Amino acid sequence: MDFTRSIVVGYDDTTASAAAVRWAAHLARSSGTGLRIVHAWSWPLLSSGMAGLPVMDSAGPRNQATRLLEDAAATVSLLVPEITVQTDLITGTARDVLDGLSQTAELVVVGTRGLGPVMGALLGSVSRGILHDAGCPVAVIRSEHHVGGPVLVAYDGSEAAGEAVDVAADLASTWGSRLRIVHVRADGHAPYDQVAEAWSGGSRSRGLLDEAAERARTAHDGLPVETRMLEGLSAADGLLTAAAGARILVMGHRGLSRGAFGSTAHATVLHATGNIAVVRRPSAE
Repeated sequence: MDFTRSIVVGYDDTTASAAAVRWAAHLARSSGTGLRIVHAWSWPLLSSGMAGLPVMDSAGPRNQATRLLEDAAATVSLLVPEITVQTDLITGTARDVLDGLSQTAELVVVGTRGLGPVMGALLGSVSRGILHDAGCPVAVIRSEHHVGGPVLVAYDGSEAAGEAVDVAADLASTWGSRLRIVHVRADGHAPYDQVAEAWSGGSRSRGLLDEAAERARTAHDGLPVETRMLEGLSAADGLLTAAAGARILVMGHRGLSRGAFGSTAHATVLHATGNIAVVRRPSAE
């Protein structure tokens, strides 16, 4: 990751977004870059004029939004005084604002909105939308724990997974963490008929893991890299299990499929209980 570009974090005065701001501030300190805290703001219709036409009165809500950003910046300055903090109040919906900023940002950070004890793992609509449309990696922050855990990255040999390995290696190097690369053999099919067939499947997985490990070590000499081959009913199940205790799970926005957003990424993001980063780049598709 090129940390000379900005880390952008969306803030809306919720507990989830406050956690995202703190997480992003610590990353900004570790990477030696600044932090840009943004709040999307829409002009409210507050009254009607003499002819019954709506009148836009924006002063009060706009001032309130400005104070929210100032308070967030003040909190960051107390928590991480070493970094430079920029605040921006931008007109538009949160999804459109973050999508636009993601085209030039290095990383966009968002929180989640809990929906109660049963549905609490589900993403809010803004987080879900930006994951599908962003032009840069997006980190969804659910937890400030497990800072001693490894950076976990999923690899299946696809181009998007290779980019995820690059981002994960950068994060691990920045934090001084271990990088753990995992490949999930989704064994939802019938058992192998022959030992040779099973061995061949394992050999392909080991080859992919070696390929990814070499890519990470080439980018960051001396980086501690571990590899794990996992078996499960689905790739998402395997990744969710492996992510327990990880500092963050990094994955591509799609695997070998050509869809705009892969089913494994969708299921993993939806049900993850820890932090997750989905890597995607601007595309002409």
